[in-house]
Amino acid sequence: MNKINLKKFATNLVLIIGYIFILPWLSVNIFNLLNLDLTNNFIYLLLNLSVYLISLIILLIVYRKSIFKEFKDFIKNFFSFSKIGIKYWLQGLVFMLLTNTIIIYITGGIAANEEGNRSLISLYPIFSIISMSILGPFLEELLFRKGFKEAFEDKKQFLIVSSLLFGSVHLLASLTNFEWTQLLFIIPYAGFGYFFGKAYLETNNIYTSTFAHMLHNTLSVIIVLIGV
Repeated sequence: MNKINLKKFATNLVLIIGYIFILPWLSVNIFNLLNLDLTNNFIYLLLNLSVYLISLIILLIVYRKSIFKEFKDFIKNFFSFSKIGIKYWLQGLVFMLLTNTIIIYITGGIAANEEGNRSLISLYPIFSIISMSILGPFLEELLFRKGFKEAFEDKKQFLIVSSLLFGSVHLLASLTNFEWTQLLFIIPYAGFGYFFGKAYLETNNIYTSTFAHMLHNTLSVIIVLIGV
């Protein structure tokens, strides 16, 4: 029977919970203590940016033994690793487009997460580029790929569990006005997560999947900005 490193698995779950729930909650309370007006757009964006940056610092500390070594390795093998990243990005893109088309036909609308992202990009393009194209993909790859890869001996288990968690987190936006049909969107999100995981496994370098993730998000931002 394939073993699971429960300590590493639990650690990564705590990091995910901290990133999604605890840090935002703490940041809101700190900003309130400082009498900063969260209804002010600039203050609200500053709050979100602080969550990203604090999360990044924590993860860089946690993975300090390998994260910089992998970066050097990625730069050294940029062309071969980026080619692998693009290969799996294209596979994930095809899967996402097909499943999204079917689900949108069934539900009559897009995912709540996608709807929220489009609004954010239209309102705050510079912040969206920083958060969605750079910080977000890097943080998510560290949280959903790097930590869980080390926790699972069986790589198929790693791909399934990390992909489902990745997809589930992208459904959180739908909880405000929950409709059960939104649950179907876990399929394209988890599917893309699966292919990001494949890119990571093939090169054993987190920057390969990060590159693919950044590529996808950057193109998505550009498409919304130019109004395609």
